[in-house]
Amino acid sequence: MVSLAVPGRWLRHKKDGTIYGYSEHLVNNPAVEEISEEEAFPERHIPEGQEGRKSGLALSTSDEAATEAETKAKPKKPKKAVAADASRGLKT
Repeated sequence: MVSLAVPGRWLRHKKDGTIYGYSEHLVNNPAVEEISEEEAFPERHIPEGQEGRKSGLALSTSDEAATEAETKAKPKKPKKAVAADASRGLKT
């Protein structure tokens, strides 16, 4: 499919925000407005000095917390009474 859009010119639908390439047919639609490339694709035009957001959570873990989580994750062996009760009535 060949795009007949004009490079560098973009149209946005006012109700749903869909971005279209510039087209003479779409410009005549009252529900469409012309926007700049910066508005259409803000991820392409990030200022150089802008920094990322800081996380509100402490994401680092200590060695103690990691070993504690590992010990909690290990399955416990069943007690003899539970094992005897579970095998009651089974023929061996």
